[in-house]
Amino acid sequence: VMITGNIDLSVGYQLCAAAIMCVLVLNATGSMILAVIVALMIGAFTGSINGLVVTKIGVNPLIATIATNYIYKGFSYYFTENGALSPDKALKDSLKSIAKAQLFDSKWLTVTIILFVAVLAIMFFLLYKTRFGNALYITGDNAEAGAFAGIDVKNTTLLAFTLCGVFCAAAGILLTSSNGGLTYTLGEGKDVFAISACVIGGIKMTGGKGTMVNVLTGVLIMRIISKALDMMLLPQQWSNFVSGALLIVILLVDSLSSRKKA
Repeated sequence: VMITGNIDLSVGYQLCAAAIMCVLVLNATGSMILAVIVALMIGAFTGSINGLVVTKIGVNPLIATIATNYIYKGFSYYFTENGALSPDKALKDSLKSIAKAQLFDSKWLTVTIILFVAVLAIMFFLLYKTRFGNALYITGDNAEAGAFAGIDVKNTTLLAFTLCGVFCAAAGILLTSSNGGLTYTLGEGKDVFAISACVIGGIKMTGGKGTMVNVLTGVLIMRIISKALDMMLLPQQWSNFVSGALLIVILLVDSLSSRKKA
């Protein structure tokens, strides 16, 4: 989404909405497979709603995703009675089995890690080896030129938002599986983390530039900061403070370098 020159501030509660549907479907049907499929479909739906509002109605992505974030947040609050939601006792082990599953009994080969690496590899291929990836970069770099070159800029942006929603849903499923349930605050702060990781990694807010290596670098930097402060027994607020300060410095440097280049 950011490579296309847009932004999505609703990722946290897209994640939460998909996770809620996963638990609700699991309780209703007892099928973990069906619950996962429905959750991923909800993610695709919420992502496409964002994309449609931005591309078809023409609303600024910042305003559009703030608005949809409140919608998804309201949905999350409505379906989490007493602020929490968990599967029936008989189904809890089925939900937890996703995050607990290990390949060759190795703690480093969990479903979460395997999926993370797989998504990085798939997106690396998608960005560099396909027409869609090329269209993403051109849309972010110069949408008007892209349109003259025959690229469907609106559909490219719509698909980017839809993919974002699917990945949000996957993250929601994994977080819910790891916790054995969820609270209405499951998505709180995830939008800031995602955007910060991208920007700190080197993805341009203006679009057209960025790689999966940038994403991985940003995620690692954010996690290293968090773990280092945890080891120093400092409260979570310090992690937020340091991450925010680092983000401002990087944006300042990026702004100055862009002016110099111009």
